[in-house]
Amino acid sequence: MKKKEISEKFIGMKGNNFISKFYTKKIKKSFQSSVKTIFNNKYFWEIRLDNGENIQAKSIILTCPFPQLKKIAGKYLEKKISNLKINMEPNITTMLAFKNQRTVPVSSIKFNDDILTWAANENSKNRFNSSNSLWTLQSSIGWARKNINHYKKSNKAENILVSKFLNLTGYKKNKIIFKKTHGWKYSYNLNGSPLKSYWNKKLRLGLCADWFIGPKVENAWLSAKDLAKKIK
Repeated sequence: MKKKEISEKFIGMKGNNFISKFYTKKIKKSFQSSVKTIFNNKYFWEIRLDNGENIQAKSIILTCPFPQLKKIAGKYLEKKISNLKINMEPNITTMLAFKNQRTVPVSSIKFNDDILTWAANENSKNRFNSSNSLWTLQSSIGWARKNINHYKKSNKAENILVSKFLNLTGYKKNKIIFKKTHGWKYSYNLNGSPLKSYWNKKLRLGLCADWFIGPKVENAWLSAKDLAKKIK
């Protein structure tokens, strides 16, 4: 295993969404409802949610994955957006907690494995004090492609990821006190695009997302920053 030294890192001490929460704390928010349709009537946007609620807005900014963007806003997109060659890749992630395990002096581990490719040591982020060892496991793209559509139906995918981590690290199964698995069908775009964001001044429609630039979480920030400049 090769060790990679990085001298400087930026970590959201209260979570990865701490910056977003800070800047939107005075803004009215609505969660747990999907957007069903959007419609522009030349004067404002009408947004219909799956709970039946209708919202009117002067401007809208969409941050959803590219396939969902085309589905919900396709008729409002210029060809330079709708014709982008974006290949969204899936990901399956498992969160693990081990009882009373020793501290490991690494922030993450990359594995040369067909199923498990990366594990983050959550304790290294110093977000909270815990005597337990906390890890986030991330699957390979190829394996996620095969399992993303049915991983919720059983614990098979989760058990395979956990078993791989145990075999590769030596952690003990009987020390596991928590595990939870999530999947994203459209997790990231490896190659980015020629654009960083998009703003249609006439429609007051903005688009920003990590997939415009690349697969990392910081790409979402860079895309949003670029959109803010265009709006101003």
